[in-house]
Amino acid sequence: MSGSSKPLLAKVHRLRGPIVLAALCVVPLLLWARIASWDTNFGSGFTALTSVAVLLALAGTSAFALNLVLGARLRPVETLFGGLDRMYAAHRATGKIAFALLLGHVVLILASRATISAGSALELLGPGAGATVFMGVLAFSAMTMSIALTLFVRLGQEVFVYVQRSFGLVFLAATYHVFTTDAAAAASSALEVYLAALATLGMAAFAYRSLFSSLLVRRRRYRVVEANRLDEFVTEIVMEPIGKPLVFVPGQFVFVNFRSPVLERELKPFELSIERQVLSIRPGEIANQFHPFSVTSAPGAPQLRITVKAVGDYTRALRLLGSESEAEAVVEGPYGSFSHRSGERSRQIWIAGGIGVTPFLSMARSLVDEVGPAVDFYYCVEHEEEAHFLEELRAIAGRRPTFRVTLVPRDRDGFLTAARLAEEHADLASADVFICGPPAMLESLRSQLQASGLPDRQIHTEEFAFARRGPSSTVAGPEPSPRFSDDAVLALLAAFVFAGLAVAAGVVATELVQG
Repeated sequence: MSGSSKPLLAKVHRLRGPIVLAALCVVPLLLWARIASWDTNFGSGFTALTSVAVLLALAGTSAFALNLVLGARLRPVETLFGGLDRMYAAHRATGKIAFALLLGHVVLILASRATISAGSALELLGPGAGATVFMGVLAFSAMTMSIALTLFVRLGQEVFVYVQRSFGLVFLAATYHVFTTDAAAAASSALEVYLAALATLGMAAFAYRSLFSSLLVRRRRYRVVEANRLDEFVTEIVMEPIGKPLVFVPGQFVFVNFRSPVLERELKPFELSIERQVLSIRPGEIANQFHPFSVTSAPGAPQLRITVKAVGDYTRALRLLGSESEAEAVVEGPYGSFSHRSGERSRQIWIAGGIGVTPFLSMARSLVDEVGPAVDFYYCVEHEEEAHFLEELRAIAGRRPTFRVTLVPRDRDGFLTAARLAEEHADLASADVFICGPPAMLESLRSQLQASGLPDRQIHTEEFAFARRGPSSTVAGPEPSPRFSDDAVLALLAAFVFAGLAVAAGVVATELVQG
């Protein structure tokens, strides 16, 4: 295999998840194209607009079904995307794309009816349009509301979970609409079977995660034995297994649900609060709330350890677990592929930003008992006193000459940059670089490293949370390359709306002139 083909194959391998998604959304379009001739589908303005609207509906419904699958945290799907963080990024993007496609469907259906008359288009929005159209309007209205809440309102964890669960009901209504339209009646059996299979897959994934997760998802029970407050915001929680312990790889994370009387007292039921512009509605049921945390203990250790940073009322309340002897935890996982064991090179550079140190703690602790790579670990913090576990990391470095720790306090040394890494490591081009921290830090360092010539396949990243993105105070550099942002989605949606309105307005104006 030539050297030039290896980067291309590596890129295809990294993009295999999105490629599979796109292919599954294109299949129904190809099946539809075989049903009738070009003249039949695009012979007039009405049929052309209707045909494009049907194509958008097929692709949008397929994307909607696949989005439910992406949200189910299925292990094979996580493996396909190369990690849960990448899968969730695809989940967010697919949801936006599905909404854009379905919005285009609505606009073009109205525009096609407007070629007959303005009244014909308006009839679709009225009560006399029939159950099929009504369910479609209901599904799209509910989807619009849920998307708006997700994009424009900073929701608390509890509200966000319930909004996400509402998409299952929305999809049911959308599926009814799809299979009872005139277009469905004219569809081929192959297209019907394909759409039915996708719809079944989507609903099965939704039921698995949202309705029957307590019965179907494998989880392990632990007892909380310590809650060590490292400072005002950071707490280390130590747990012992009740039964069989969790098996994991260093660097992976878990979803944990803590159950304790102290949490039930602290997190009051039916509480509505707005804190830092975040809307939280707590329904009083915390038994099914799972939050992601990196495992910090080494594999095989008798106790499972996680380190929690207080970023909301739930994570703040976890500091109280040390005062409660009855606290237990339900652990789901492990998840993630961010691990030094996945590196292909014997030389590695680790970079942690703030609480992003947590997966590296598990990796460093595992180095004590295994033959591992030569590692330079950069621990980036705002102030030196925020560098938790630094003494333990230095002790590991003292016992292992190939493991070196460098503290990078921003107030003393400034921001960590790729230029500094290249200056301090002549062999940077032959190293695997692992980065965990705030999203802005990851994007900035990735952009710098790529600009310096380091191949993307040698850069391994993981965000320390699935939260809404915000600024990072631990690293700076050039602005990351533009990505598919919320602004781009809104621009696409606006384009659909204005295009449809322009077509409809032109048709109505023509009718008025001719009449």
